Amino acid sequence: MKLIIKIFCLLTIIFTLNVTQVFSQTRVVITGEDSDKNSIERTSEVFKRVISQLQESLSRGNYYVIDEDMLGVKLGFSFNSRRPKTELIETLMVANQTEDATIQSRLAVVFAIFPQVKDLSATRKLEVRIRGDVYDLETLRPLANFEYNPKKAYLIPKNSSQCDQLCVEEALGEKSREVARELGDVLTKKLDLAVQKIGGTSQSSNSGASSISMAKTYNLNLIRLTAVQSLQFKKSLENSGEIKNIKLLSRSESSRKMSIESSADMGILEEILLEALMNIDSIDINNVRIEMSGTDIELENLG
Repeated sequence: MKLIIKIFCLLTIIFTLNVTQVFSQTRVVITGEDSDKNSIERTSEVFKRVISQLQESLSRGNYYVIDEDMLGVKLGFSFNSRRPKTELIETLMVANQTEDATIQSRLAVVFAIFPQVKDLSATRKLEVRIRGDVYDLETLRPLANFEYNPKKAYLIPKNSSQCDQLCVEEALGEKSREVARELGDVLTKKLDLAVQKIGGTSQSSNSGASSISMAKTYNLNLIRLTAVQSLQFKKSLENSGEIKNIKLLSRSESSRKMSIESSADMGILEEILLEALMNIDSIDINNVRIEMSGTDIELENLG
């Protein structure tokens, strides 16, 4: 009877995978750096407008964006002003080494904003330039660089009584947001190419957004599985062909915390996990508790 159930589950998985094309969002963390004194400081309202617009553009391009606020809330990280780019990259690498897979990402976008106000004979010309790089956080390899400098400048009154410092900053914020919106579409295409460099593929949907067939990262907590059972479970997941990059994050006497990557949706993933447990003779599948929520999965052997 147990063998029949195994065969039925396996056939269901194979059939579903053949008729369903699954794409998951690529995870990318986006952060700004202001180590250059000529760049906009990260505490500025202009900076906040730019990063918000870039996040919106990447999300519309079907990327899952991890921002600084998420890292700050979950890990207590602080992104101070005028930090060098090397420190920012190190911080993002530390985030990838934690036990929380929801804040881990493979790609990082690091950008800087450079404004310039030029005095002309009758007016002032405001220009904004945004440049940055895309990094593979696993290898620290730069995958792409980008820069956007609109040809058309923004004009503001020369007389400070007509446009004071607050007026200049507001104009700068508005101009920067427009630049960031245009840059965001270019950056999405750059990220598509970066994904292909590290083994992913991208497809464009009818709406113009790109679907990226890269695996999603999950937190997997195995509770009360022996070392032998855990090893058998891991081998079975590897043999499924749908789970990759299985990594042990930590272990204690009663549990093992792991991260796994899969492009399968939640329903298919549950079947794969159950199939892996059924391949362990010493485990009764009826005595297993499984909870799946978002990117968190918990399996407990109650027997």
